Amino acid sequence: MARLVLFAFLTVVLTLSRGDDRPNFVFFVADDLGIGDVGCFGNDTIRTPNIDSIAAKGAKLTQHLAAAPVCTPSRAAFLTGRYPIRYGMAGRDLPMAFVQLAIPSGLPRSEVTLPQLAKDHGYQTALLGKWHLGLNCAWAGDHCHHPSDFGFDYFYGLPLSNGLDCDPEAKQTIGQYIARLLYRHLRLWEISTSIFVVILALKYFKYIQWKTLFLLSTFGWSLVACPYVALTNGRRLNCVMMRDDDIIEMPFNISTITPRMTLEAVRFLQESKTKNEPFLLEVSYWNVHTALVPYKEFRGKSRHGLYGDSVEEMDWSIGVVMATLERLGLTDNTFVYFTSDNGGHIETGEEGGSNGIYKGGKGQGGSEGGIRMPTVVQWPRKIKPGTVVTEATSQMDIFPTVADILKAPLPQDRVMDGRNILPLLGGALVTSPHEFLFHYCGGHLHAVRYMPREGNVTWKAHFVSYNWDPGTTGCFSLRICRCAGQEVTYNDPPLLYDVTSDPTEDRLISVGSDPRYPIVIDVIKKAVEEHVDSLTEVENQFGVSNFIPRPWLQECCNFPFCDCQENVNLSSLRING
Repeated sequence: MARLVLFAFLTVVLTLSRGDDRPNFVFFVADDLGIGDVGCFGNDTIRTPNIDSIAAKGAKLTQHLAAAPVCTPSRAAFLTGRYPIRYGMAGRDLPMAFVQLAIPSGLPRSEVTLPQLAKDHGYQTALLGKWHLGLNCAWAGDHCHHPSDFGFDYFYGLPLSNGLDCDPEAKQTIGQYIARLLYRHLRLWEISTSIFVVILALKYFKYIQWKTLFLLSTFGWSLVACPYVALTNGRRLNCVMMRDDDIIEMPFNISTITPRMTLEAVRFLQESKTKNEPFLLEVSYWNVHTALVPYKEFRGKSRHGLYGDSVEEMDWSIGVVMATLERLGLTDNTFVYFTSDNGGHIETGEEGGSNGIYKGGKGQGGSEGGIRMPTVVQWPRKIKPGTVVTEATSQMDIFPTVADILKAPLPQDRVMDGRNILPLLGGALVTSPHEFLFHYCGGHLHAVRYMPREGNVTWKAHFVSYNWDPGTTGCFSLRICRCAGQEVTYNDPPLLYDVTSDPTEDRLISVGSDPRYPIVIDVIKKAVEEHVDSLTEVENQFGVSNFIPRPWLQECCNFPFCDCQENVNLSSLRING
């Protein structure tokens, strides 16, 4: 009997020990943060001591690339380890990201995500902050694209995003801008009025009945008016905050979101420690996507206006989370990853930040400024302090890297585009696990990176270039660059650069200037053919019909007013800007 009791006791102890040994994961994801706005990547005027500390105690990745240059597809690729075009999350034209909540588009449920992988291995998972990968399918509340359907046990944050719509003081919102383009330039009001007159004429000449007149008129006006109402009332309809399945704030108070997320992160970490359970936590900031409305304690504290204030607010939040890990004794066994979803939105001027030495920015899938992300990683058990990784890596690599850490097999029924970079982070390898990386703008392939297995050159071929405004590397007249059509140039032959020795892509390698040009381009073109052959036809989540707002998909708290506010006490946080 005594032996049985001893055996049971030892089993419990060993089980608890195993739980402690399993590493935790914390992912910090910034929004529209340029690589030139972080201290450890060269900025000396915006204070980011906590991000810099992660780099100093771990690794700095200087060529870490997003799979897409805008929010929605980039975040999808990070969670799935796959190019967005493989599952319909790459639009052929504008918009390239979800801009309305009441649409049926979203991350397909067939995709396997990082939190699902961790949850299947006994992890507690949470998403705090921005989701931006869809919400409903058939009716408001079905939540078919909700974070909980993709492995997150707990969700506190924004199902859509923060945008200019969410700033009560904004002069013009994104929705109003789109409405102006559609309804003024396409003359939709005039067209709909003309159609109504035709319908009346048909009734006058007795070609249709009153019932038909009513139905046609109602349908026609709804088809035109519903999108207009949705676009011009974005703050009320889209600036929504949720806790799990419940709407808790509508419209949300953007200035308190980061402190509230931080408080939730502290609580989640404390609960996980108390339960002795391994965890995966994603803290997905609105910072620094416009509208820029930092908490009052941070306003006016930086040297770069609201943008700098918002960066420093985010860094403060990261510091609180990192300090909590340290206080709970979790630092040594926690894999911490910080990145941004895409580059700075330079067309917004001083509110768009800097992409450092790199050309282009948000929306430009072929430009370094749009996809080269400020990224740092810390894991004391495996990564030496001060590590610098200059090889090309991708945000899609985090999925297979986490899978390797968990000793979990990768899905075998699909193409996985990410690669395990743990050997690179730990120093066991010194070359990129990728031979090719494909750079998309929406559903259009714009550029390809080629890392030959021999030598230390990284080639980059541009098949499409942006028609920038003169003297800039942006499309200020359009607000964001387009991916196709008259706003781009199709390069034949492709433009070629060596981004190892020429990261700013200033020295064009032409057919006659380097004998390697035809060889390199031939290899890249063959790789493109193989890549395209690996793609399959899937439903396009960015189809035009999917972007027409459906009233029956609109979330609403306190119906019919659609107005509610969360009361939160932030006094437990020591907020000092």
